[in-house]
Amino acid sequence: MSAEVWTWVMIAAVGHALWNAAARHVAGDGAVMWLSFALGTMVMIPPCIYMWWQSGPPILTGMALLCLLATGVLHAAYFALLSWAYEEGDISLVYPIARGSGVGLTALGGVMLLGESVSLWGSAGIALILLGIGLISLPALRSGLSQGRSLLPALSVGLSIVAYSLVDKVGVRLIHPLYYITGMWIIGSLLRWPFIWIQHRGTLWATALTHYPHIAFIGLGSLGTYLLILYAYTLGPVSYIVAARESSVVIGALIGFVFLGEKYTRLKLVGVLSIAAGLALIKVG
Repeated sequence: MSAEVWTWVMIAAVGHALWNAAARHVAGDGAVMWLSFALGTMVMIPPCIYMWWQSGPPILTGMALLCLLATGVLHAAYFALLSWAYEEGDISLVYPIARGSGVGLTALGGVMLLGESVSLWGSAGIALILLGIGLISLPALRSGLSQGRSLLPALSVGLSIVAYSLVDKVGVRLIHPLYYITGMWIIGSLLRWPFIWIQHRGTLWATALTHYPHIAFIGLGSLGTYLLILYAYTLGPVSYIVAARESSVVIGALIGFVFLGEKYTRLKLVGVLSIAAGLALIKVG
């Protein structure tokens, strides 16, 4: 992985961990998550209009439209599942499992479906990241049934990450990332709207007034960090990028320990070091 791609992915990882901490702080409130998504949509429309005016409309082939529709559906599912996961469990459990469960499958998909190649060092790095994520997750999994209930939604989030990562690697080859993420956000917002309206009808305005700092932080954070990842997809292999992005697990665990009062153990420390070593190998690979 080149130094440029690695740098963009690390910046995205930090931002991703921070906005997930904000999502956990509001216990994955579905209305807050949807309002954040809607805010991201409104922010992206003016730059797209300007780009359209300067360079003309994007060329939308059948495959490009299929990728846009698929990623919109998958991101709508991702945010719904993420809300469910944070309603059930701590960030120190949900975040490592959700982010880590897709690393190996995404790497496999990149090789088998997209024809990417992974070096020996890169493979070792991915394996160390998976090991580290597993070690970080173990203490929370042992903490009891109340945390165990978040395992299914966290794993479901991980599967959605695998799916949209592979789709988006193809999609950004066909559509400029700015147009692509805007279309993704619009489709995802529209798909989630009926469910949000049914569940939170009459309280959305009050939620917006109460949680506007979280809405702004989650909305702009999720938008900016994923735009960086889409740009990175145009420069490097999805297997390395998704694995390196999981360095956010380390940051998420530290946030849980320092700011949310979650327990930090030796096992978590070994997991953090394993992830750091894996990132170093991916950088070499």
